[in-house]
Amino acid sequence: MRSINLLVLTVTVLLTACTTPKVSSDPKPVLGQLKVGFDIDDTVLFSRDNFLKAPHMSDDPDHVDFGWVNMHDSLYSVVIQPIADLIGFLHSGGHEVYFITARPGTNGETVGRFLTSKLGFPIVLGDNLFFSTKKKDPFSGQRFTTKHELISKLGLHIFYGDSDTDMIAASVAGVRGVRVVRDARSVEAYSKNYFGNTRSEFEPKAPFSEELYQKFLSSGVGPYGETIYPIYFVEPAGTD
Repeated sequence: MRSINLLVLTVTVLLTACTTPKVSSDPKPVLGQLKVGFDIDDTVLFSRDNFLKAPHMSDDPDHVDFGWVNMHDSLYSVVIQPIADLIGFLHSGGHEVYFITARPGTNGETVGRFLTSKLGFPIVLGDNLFFSTKKKDPFSGQRFTTKHELISKLGLHIFYGDSDTDMIAASVAGVRGVRVVRDARSVEAYSKNYFGNTRSEFEPKAPFSEELYQKFLSSGVGPYGETIYPIYFVEPAGTD
């Protein structure tokens, strides 16, 4: 009996030694390499004019033709150069850079080509460019971000964005959120953010004053614990 057990053990060891170990398909992380994500609108692109010119598909001012928007960045959107410089620094240093936008993805490859032409390295839909549209709660009707799902799936370490939902997504995903301060013209145009439309009269949609907004800009930490990244964006001459 003892001889049989010894024989079984020997055969098991030999079979184990001959078996090819299972190799994980997930690439191993590179020591010192960061995976950094960026929102697009009002973070990488000043795209307000593109949205203002876009055809509206209903009486809802937010219901625009995103297929049209995605195809017209080259005409109406402008790269925010301080962020482009930061992206260039990260990419040249060997870090991985990703782009996640809440725009619907119709004609999304066009956005990739435009960003490629402006940032100088390949930005490809489904590779380092992702469209993460908001979902609607069936009971309340409120729309909420889904970016945290991609942030987690991609294993990002940092996520840059301008909006509250960007910071919430980073927080939910457990990564460092960095808020890029919006251009003042975008602050005037959009009210759905932490400070609302600070250029309006005091009302529920604009509960914060210009003074409080300026204090926010000068602070190092935002309302969601995010780092504040102030930029000084000067639109190129000759751009409407």
